[in-house]
Amino acid sequence: MTTAARSNRYRRQSDNDLSRMEIMEGAALCFEAHGFSATSIDEVAARIGSTKGRIYHHYASKAELFLDVYRTGMTMNFQAIEPFLGADLPAIAKLRAVLKAHILCVIRTKPFQNVVSQGVDMLRQGTMPAKEHAELLQLAQMRDAYSEHFRKVFEDARADGEIDYMNIKIALNSVFMCINGPIVWFTPRPNQTEAEIEALADECVLYAVRLLGYTGNRPGQTVEGAIT
Repeated sequence: MTTAARSNRYRRQSDNDLSRMEIMEGAALCFEAHGFSATSIDEVAARIGSTKGRIYHHYASKAELFLDVYRTGMTMNFQAIEPFLGADLPAIAKLRAVLKAHILCVIRTKPFQNVVSQGVDMLRQGTMPAKEHAELLQLAQMRDAYSEHFRKVFEDARADGEIDYMNIKIALNSVFMCINGPIVWFTPRPNQTEAEIEALADECVLYAVRLLGYTGNRPGQTVEGAIT
């Protein structure tokens, strides 16, 4: 990825920010491939063709780098759904829009979202030192705030009679399991088109809204060969 492309993609402008993003991109790929414990700063440096000193200029430890990747992954999610939250749309259309935006973000930033998923597990297992554990708790609050946006969209769609559920927490957890699924099963194929990615997202939206009792028409077409 060129410097210009990276700047546009992540909305970061300064050389310092670009350097941090390049480090985070490499780290996210390493954490995705090997997990937090088995990833070293040496490996991250090798991934981006850099020195360890450059990484330590920005991050005091591997844990600090991991947490920044986690935080950036969540920020990407917020940025993806934000344009639709205040949009003047029917409730079901807004629901489908935020679901699709999240799914596309998961697909397009999969290594970062994998780190978010790892961070959730690490918080449950208590595997981080006290200082980093406290930051994981703060990031959990960030995830809770993100979930609250979906809660409101769910409630509006339910009030319109478009969907139904008995327990909002169960509904949210079930849907997030569905729309976070690409973290586990999606592998990009060579020459995969944007239209195919969009169709994959539409397919996931279909399953998510069906979990909530929606019986409307199916959007898009199925794309084969994306699950490995």
